[in-house]
Amino acid sequence: MLNEFLTCMKEQGWNVELNQGAEVCLPKKIKERYANIPQVWLDFISTVKGIKNHEDTTWFLCADNFEAQPDHAFQWNEWEIISLESAEHDIEWENEIKEFWDSHLPIILSVHGGYSYYAICMKDGCIVRGEEPEFEECTKAANSLDEFLQKIIQREIVIQ
Repeated sequence: MLNEFLTCMKEQGWNVELNQGAEVCLPKKIKERYANIPQVWLDFISTVKGIKNHEDTTWFLCADNFEAQPDHAFQWNEWEIISLESAEHDIEWENEIKEFWDSHLPIILSVHGGYSYYAICMKDGCIVRGEEPEFEECTKAANSLDEFLQKIIQREIVIQ
């Protein structure tokens, strides 16, 4: 199904870059924070180096994105950072934000028409979507990553 998904994205004008044989490893801090990462996603980032739309306003987070990237406008956890800044040192609110993001691994970020994301819920493997201003108020998009990719292929979910 991954090949079908990548073909679909290319047909929709997305820039798709594949990894070239090197083993892909997530940073230790990501593996420690997200203990239940689905194997399907690990396989995905082992194959895919990057996918972004032609406007460079929406992108899938792949292994390289989880490294510190001071030259990039947005870090992999940018929406968490924004939420924590909004909490203005309200410890209870900050803890709620951290708890949410500790159990939701972002896999797609978008600035197309506003800030939004898709993430894998570590509790059950479902895919959720959230957007500004309350990033932590999200809705379920699919029951699994496989289902999510299939919905994209079938155009039930359109990512711009």
